[in-house]
Amino acid sequence: MTTPQERKRAERDARRRRIQGAARPIFGERGFAATSIEQIARQAEMSVGAIYLYFQSKEDLYVSLLPESLAPLEAALVEVRGNRADDRLTRAWAQLLAWSRTEVEGARTLGLLARPGLVTQLSTESAEAAVAAIGRVKEQLAGAIADGIEAHTYRQADPAAVAELVWSAFLGGLDLDLVAANLNQPTTDRSALIAVIEASLRADLTSMRRAA
Repeated sequence: MTTPQERKRAERDARRRRIQGAARPIFGERGFAATSIEQIARQAEMSVGAIYLYFQSKEDLYVSLLPESLAPLEAALVEVRGNRADDRLTRAWAQLLAWSRTEVEGARTLGLLARPGLVTQLSTESAEAAVAAIGRVKEQLAGAIADGIEAHTYRQADPAAVAELVWSAFLGGLDLDLVAANLNQPTTDRSALIAVIEASLRADLTSMRRAA
């Protein structure tokens, strides 16, 4: 039998999911800047005041959607690790790029997280959930590196450090792509960068020289 506190928590979670379910397609269609809480409230059939009972700002609601957006990427990286391929890092990078194209708002949310002062607009719940979701993705990236080391495809290295490097390159690439789009310039293919990083992990130096 559930306790009153558990029922209250379940009702709160259900309300949050209802709001998130209403917000996701609107953000996807209009983007963050053009979406208002009023529009989300109408879609959720709730009052604006009710929305603010569960999310302290539009930014808070937007960021709260990130874990669900990142879930397919985490699953794809798990699959990469299961392939036992030699080019684990290249395959992982391909999944990062594919995710950024299919989960456009998720990718934009990652950019929003760098905005100064954002922390004051986020609830602890949304911030911690976003940090945990990003952490799980980076853990899978590090796991792919560790798998390669164990399989003697990659030389000894710090998997977490390499994963952080790849993740940083991915985030930087997202920012550069936004700059290119704003200036009506073509985006840059960064697959050569990952090829160099992967080649540097190879046990033999021949592949490293070839990629460079």
